[in-house]
Amino acid sequence: MKLTGMNKNILALMLPLFLALSVHAQEAAAKKFTIYVFLPWKVQTPDGKIDRSIKLTDYVVQFGLKPVKVIYEAAYLTNGKVDHEKIKAIAEATQAEPDSIVSFDTEFGKRFYPQTVIPEVLEILHSYRGEHPKAKVGVYATAPQNTYGWKSGIESYDGLNAKYKVVAEAVDFLSPVLYNYNRDDLDAWMKAATYNVNAAKRYGTNKPIIPYINPGYGTPTADGNGSNPVIQFSEKEMTIRLQKLYDLGASGCIVWGSSGDRDANGKQPVFDASTGWAKALVGFAQTHGQ
Repeated sequence: MKLTGMNKNILALMLPLFLALSVHAQEAAAKKFTIYVFLPWKVQTPDGKIDRSIKLTDYVVQFGLKPVKVIYEAAYLTNGKVDHEKIKAIAEATQAEPDSIVSFDTEFGKRFYPQTVIPEVLEILHSYRGEHPKAKVGVYATAPQNTYGWKSGIESYDGLNAKYKVVAEAVDFLSPVLYNYNRDDLDAWMKAATYNVNAAKRYGTNKPIIPYINPGYGTPTADGNGSNPVIQFSEKEMTIRLQKLYDLGASGCIVWGSSGDRDANGKQPVFDASTGWAKALVGFAQTHGQ
């Protein structure tokens, strides 16, 4: 078929649009969301039994979920100082797990006085990388800082976050904290997520954003034993949160829970891939983690 002058002009005008759509489609197809799990809980197997011999972080790999090493202060500090021998031991242990990322819990110092935090954080990162250069390493709630949920005037954290830019430049991924401080208030969580993911983006590092989240929230009042039972999310509630992070441009998330968590019956939560929040993690990993 012979193209007329008019057809050639139309084709010339449409070609950039077709190319842009093609690039967009490729980017969308390539977008990956990795779910990392740090839950010191037990596993409920398909037959309904709780198997205490199974390590949860090993068990979830079959579902496309990934391990993360969360390193607490006692593991890398001695008398409040960075212990390079301890960090060397951590690096040696993690080299055997190439798929695992490492996140140091750096909640020491006075966060509103960055000079009490930043030097030690950089020392930890430098020491760890010296022992394990290929590691993917980040820090908890440092760049950006923890807003403890959403509240009016949350933008006041902008100035504090800017002071931690050197940390954002030193890590391999950024981990804002998006725990359910507002409990079941989904709108508040959405606002907090939007602010914190965008705060991470404002550093301009183009590094992966992998926020900390958890699969439930503590009740506002203690029970008869003096504890605050954890209300666990349904499959829908967890999926909504994962989708929000994905839409905001996060590269994944770290699902964290405490060994001290207990439900309304006084029992520690379990990971059951067939229901609730765990089913949501599995489903999202299978559709967005490939």
